[in-house]
Amino acid sequence: MAARPLYKKEGGKEYILRFKPVTQLAHWFLLVGMTLSFITGLAMFFKFGEKNILDGLGLALGLPANPTSAQLISWLHDWIGPALMLIGVLIVLAASDKKFGLREITKVGETVNVLTEVAKYRFGRRKDYPPTPFYHPFQVLWVWGVIVGLLLLGISGLFLVLEKWFYMMILPPWWRLFMSWLHIIGAFIFFAALPIHFIMAIFPTNWPMLKSQLLLRGYVEKEWWMAHHKAYAEEAIKKAGGSP
Repeated sequence: MAARPLYKKEGGKEYILRFKPVTQLAHWFLLVGMTLSFITGLAMFFKFGEKNILDGLGLALGLPANPTSAQLISWLHDWIGPALMLIGVLIVLAASDKKFGLREITKVGETVNVLTEVAKYRFGRRKDYPPTPFYHPFQVLWVWGVIVGLLLLGISGLFLVLEKWFYMMILPPWWRLFMSWLHIIGAFIFFAALPIHFIMAIFPTNWPMLKSQLLLRGYVEKEWWMAHHKAYAEEAIKKAGGSP
């Protein structure tokens, strides 16, 4: 299958690629995994599901006869949610563009400069919105929040799952308590990012990008790019041989 062009003209309009098909797939794995882990994690934290209200579904999933809802919730939280998120992360890492992919978030100096210029614009000290790269500074902060939260969840969750499911009592009580707190802190950081990302997506100015993801188009109109990520849009069009 031929790669999608970075820039194209269609129906009298100009478009720049925002989501590769593989990136769209990764988004869905992450969205489902994050949502499932979030809901079941809250249920486990508040001790929901001590009665048998989901027996049929539990049996269909291969759990022991007459499992409690708590067992089912635990199974979904410990295995299905993390597996889906891991698949999404692996897809992102494998498909990340060397120039405009995850490496962009390491450009701390550029992020701080752009954030400063955005603040000047918001407070009236700059007339025009500053040209921004592929990742807006707030997107960079969001991605780092996801990375830190996911690392804390993954490391602490691994130890907790080994103890719960395989009875490997490899941690002293105080260390297990420490891992539990790490898991809670990681969950707070990670899942604080979930509603933030959702709000960013449904904000009216981002509807063109949201439609591109939901309808699997992958492309967003040039006008949206020029308004939100002008620096990247100009570079992408120039690279494709077009005129900004």
